Amino acid sequence: MTVVRHELDQAGNDELGQLAIDILRRTARPEQIRLPSGARRNSGAFRSRRILAVVRPADVSQLRTLVCDLVQLGGGRLHVYPVSSGRNWGFGSAEPVSDGAIVLDMSGLDAVRLLDAEAGVAVVEPGVSQGELAARLQGTRYFLNVTASSATTSVVGNVLDRGVGLHRQRTDDLIGLEVVLADGTTAHVGRWPGRDVAAAPYAFQPGPSALHLFTQSNLGVVTAVAVRLMPRPQAQRVVRLSFDAARLADAVDRLRTFHANGLTSGIIKIFSAGARAAYGGEGSPGYYAYLHVRGTAALVAATVDELGKAVAEGGVFADSYVLDPEADPGESVAERAALRGYAGDPGANDAMVSGIFGTDADRVDSAGADGWLFCVPVVPFTAAAIAGVSRLLNEQAQRVTPRVVLGHTLNVLPDGWVDAVVTIRFARTRADEAQAHELLDTLHERLAASGFHPYRLDIEHMRAAPGLRGDPGQEEILRRLKAVLDPSALISRGRYE
Repeated sequence: MTVVRHELDQAGNDELGQLAIDILRRTARPEQIRLPSGARRNSGAFRSRRILAVVRPADVSQLRTLVCDLVQLGGGRLHVYPVSSGRNWGFGSAEPVSDGAIVLDMSGLDAVRLLDAEAGVAVVEPGVSQGELAARLQGTRYFLNVTASSATTSVVGNVLDRGVGLHRQRTDDLIGLEVVLADGTTAHVGRWPGRDVAAAPYAFQPGPSALHLFTQSNLGVVTAVAVRLMPRPQAQRVVRLSFDAARLADAVDRLRTFHANGLTSGIIKIFSAGARAAYGGEGSPGYYAYLHVRGTAALVAATVDELGKAVAEGGVFADSYVLDPEADPGESVAERAALRGYAGDPGANDAMVSGIFGTDADRVDSAGADGWLFCVPVVPFTAAAIAGVSRLLNEQAQRVTPRVVLGHTLNVLPDGWVDAVVTIRFARTRADEAQAHELLDTLHERLAASGFHPYRLDIEHMRAAPGLRGDPGQEEILRRLKAVLDPSALISRGRYE
């Protein structure tokens, strides 16, 4: 896969930078504007883009004014790139896709606007972390579908990039968006709780929906999301299974049966030995699988008993353990994070982050000991497909030095598809960084050639998005939408286009 990089010559950068600062100073206070000072470090060792300025809007009204000023006074020469917390680790962190952007740091919009713990709906701004929202839900009837990343990551940012939680894809949580368009128009799409609309966890209003025009999108700046929450069960358990790598296809067939018969809830997580090593756990050969069960105490006990009988058949699984996600410490920090995540608590995730990077979440990009990259293909939940992906990854793992660790985690979603999270952990030396990126390029090429397309892209591979979508008619629809909603290409140039 060829990655196209656009550079901006320094003279043009300086001229546009001064224009950007002059426009921003009309509305933003000095302390809200930050000028870039040289190259920045990010966890994925991606090339640092040239940034004209970073501005941190204080509220939606100020953001609207900033956007309108940049369109009216910028003459089509300026563009903005919104980031929520900037902790898009392994995909580019806070780096824009294209050079010459004004970064909109949306973390200043940090309100929980609505928390309806009876209807199971929350409305949050980009600066609200999943840890903050999860903590606000403690003791209520609902919990948050959290991801395996840091508790400090943004709910909004992860939803917009279609991240995966421990129970379902984050877009399945999404019921509404507040978005500012390039002309300053503020719109609510999907179902937006308000004076005339009761909070309900349903995503649609009568007629066509514009909701997902703004996920993985460059059509507007999202300033808040409405999400559905998870009903808190009476009881829950996690069944951990281990099996030899040679039995992967057999194990997938058995897990498909468990899934089809309703013996699991949430996602099934399957960690390779490489993934366990990359996440800071033990790296013994074989796979670990985690199956979540929730419901009444009697239902959970009966389901766990039924799972135990099914697991014993066929001799595929070496060991089986029943774990309490709210009490068991886990064999490693990574296992503990997964267990607590199933219970809606991301509080254990940062111990894993610290173990991986040797520093806290605030310093992962600037001071992380190791680097981190992701490739996330969509894979059918079949033994043949998963075995094929595993063979491809194992072949590539033999080509790299021990300082570059290739692993994979298979997240089986309730709808029956697999989010294959391919992890590349690497030492922060120039040679290992280059090898890790070469490996990432190869994986994108080989996986796409086998029909396994990614559902999410890093900043260096976003220009491959049209080819991955593949349909000229769809591209024409997207082109027309961009021309109507953002004719000066102000917002997120290069993002999934």
